[in-house]
Amino acid sequence: MKKSISILTLMIAMLSWGQSVKETQYAAYLKASKTLWEKSIEEAKKKHGEKSFETAMAMYGLLNNTMATQDEETFDDFKDQTIDLLKDLIEENPKWGEPRAVLSSTYGLVMAYSPMKGMFLGMKSSSLMEEAVRLQPESALVQKLHGGSKLYTPEMFGGDPKIALEAFSRAIEIYEKQGAKENWLYLDTMMGLSMAYRKTDQNEKAKQTLEKAVTIEPQYYWAKSVLDKINKS
Repeated sequence: MKKSISILTLMIAMLSWGQSVKETQYAAYLKASKTLWEKSIEEAKKKHGEKSFETAMAMYGLLNNTMATQDEETFDDFKDQTIDLLKDLIEENPKWGEPRAVLSSTYGLVMAYSPMKGMFLGMKSSSLMEEAVRLQPESALVQKLHGGSKLYTPEMFGGDPKIALEAFSRAIEIYEKQGAKENWLYLDTMMGLSMAYRKTDQNEKAKQTLEKAVTIEPQYYWAKSVLDKINKS
């Protein structure tokens, strides 16, 4: 009896722990909090292991967050270990598309801080994303990051806001089928979709997308800020 109770207690604790990783990342994204992103990395390491994809995603979340805060020092502190972990995951499972998409996006962040690195990282990033889409076209994460790549890459180097729009739309469709409650990637995809609509001169659809995001998450202040700018324009 005592053994059964102990096992049940452990299972409940593990479930709560898993939820805490997800909830920490969600709060970190909404608050653009370096502290919370670092906490989510430690939580992911404890629950999934230091060499896990979950840990890589927590690290990627922190790197992505530095773009909002322009914290290049933190980016440099975590960049190499994130890249190395993603490369290890790709080597372990060559047919897994998601680590390739995240590595491609990480290279995109490197180029955003240091545009000159695009001379040798641009083709590498594009190739990784193409492989990711080929390997896992039904992954919401792959479609989301593919959309981001096409949105932020200059058109002369292969960027295309129309393809970005299609990819973001597909990602949202997949996320919503899976259940997107308290998923920071889902919210970020809606932000990307709204930007793709704006780049293709579809401001009303951009506005509707942001209104949907704010309805889902009233504390999504970034979306509120962009929505205010659209309403004033």
